[in-house]
Amino acid sequence: MEKDFHYYMTYALAKVSGLEKPEITAYASQFVDDNNEGQFVIDEQGVPFPEKLRANGGYYYPIMTQSLSPKSLDPYVQKYVYVPFHFLPGDNSVTINGKKNPLNTTPNSPNAQKVLGEALLTQNPYRVGIALHTVADTWSHQNFTGLREDWNAVHPWYAIFKAMVPNIGHAEAGHAPDIISETWTDFRTKEKINNKKRAFEAVATLYKSLAASTGKGPAWSNVQKHFKAFINETDYDTRIRNIVAYLDKNYGEVVEKYDQNHWINDALDKTGDEVTMKPGFAETDWYEFHQAAKAHFALVMNLISGIL
Repeated sequence: MEKDFHYYMTYALAKVSGLEKPEITAYASQFVDDNNEGQFVIDEQGVPFPEKLRANGGYYYPIMTQSLSPKSLDPYVQKYVYVPFHFLPGDNSVTINGKKNPLNTTPNSPNAQKVLGEALLTQNPYRVGIALHTVADTWSHQNFTGLREDWNAVHPWYAIFKAMVPNIGHAEAGHAPDIISETWTDFRTKEKINNKKRAFEAVATLYKSLAASTGKGPAWSNVQKHFKAFINETDYDTRIRNIVAYLDKNYGEVVEKYDQNHWINDALDKTGDEVTMKPGFAETDWYEFHQAAKAHFALVMNLISGIL
């Protein structure tokens, strides 16, 4: 899904359901996508970001949660970035072309419920945001895996363009599965996909889980019309404006415009010859996000240890 869901819709879900620090939960959710190679660069010349950061004789190793470059061709990135954060293996219930795939993503699978449930138990807004991103993606990325494999071949003519479009995730379907207002065809199942339907199912399920955890939010039946209206907007920008206006009017919540560089700029100093940690690094949002991402990663790897 895109920023309208992972940041703004997630902000609304967190606030309305009564979660503490909804701004951190929403930022962490969207930052899963932005904590990629673009963050791991020192300057405009593309100087590589170090694998470890230095300060006061100590080191810190960050974790990458997205890849938007040729690095995605590396099986390591597919297994340890795409699978745990974007293509969570599901319940192995789907059959495509007479086959099943244990790594296939299915919406709200037992693994997804475990990931969100464990995150909510921690009451850590960074961990919850990361989990919300991954679980939301189980709807938009359903019937795909995070690996490069023929299972992900959407078009019957894929063999002709195989060298041009690596069969990783939903690459062959392009960006369509992530756009709320989009409809597209999965030729494997000959199904016309309505993303609005999937997004509404995701919102309903996530809200109920969050409200059950906090015990504070209104009943889903009392707020579903608002979320339905957000999803039914055909324009990305209008959807965002409506969510922001709703939270301001009904909750007095001022939603800051998302800035993907905010957390990292507060945590790291890139002005010298090497990237170093700023004073107070261990109290920054960027550090807390990476700690939470490592915990999320460890949980997922444990859940799928027998199949990856």
